[in-house]
Amino acid sequence: MNPPTLPRPIHATPLNRALMLAGVTAGCLLLAACQHQDGAAQSSAIRDPQPAPLERPDPVTSARAALAEFVESEGGAGVPEYREAWVDLDADGTEDVLMLLDDPAWCSAGGCPLLVFHGEADGSYRLVTRADHTRAPIAATGKRSSGWQDLIVGIDDGGAPGSVALQFNGEGYPSDPTLSATLSASPSSATTLLQ
Repeated sequence: MNPPTLPRPIHATPLNRALMLAGVTAGCLLLAACQHQDGAAQSSAIRDPQPAPLERPDPVTSARAALAEFVESEGGAGVPEYREAWVDLDADGTEDVLMLLDDPAWCSAGGCPLLVFHGEADGSYRLVTRADHTRAPIAATGKRSSGWQDLIVGIDDGGAPGSVALQFNGEGYPSDPTLSATLSASPSSATTLLQ
């Protein structure tokens, strides 16, 4: 049996040396380029972190949280029964929410509380009005006071049921609608929000 033979040695001719040197150089350059790109991407991410886009909370969840906070501040327990309407009352591009608390624990013979929450830019809701003694129907008009739509609410102050217009005064709507003048008829431009 013959011992295995080794491959023939490559003769170190100038052409072979040039080809080997070119191959080694190309490999080193390729490796350096790959490491540079990975390092540049990593260092760029470290130097210029991109803030994660802020997710706005779900409006319904945020509004219910605002209602729960209101109920707790009033000494109540649990979220009462309510009806809601969503409308951009102040034309800021964010819907506000009206909540009529028609829960027996919150209502009186004169009506129920109407809560108006302003939709904030961060997705939260801020209470701007608690108007007691209100009844449905509740509507919004095209007329504005201090930049907010006027509201028409039903009332019953012990006499005949009627409707009154609530005008925003820069801070909120009136807290007792029964002190406002009764309307003879609802404006034709009114949009019913709660029936």
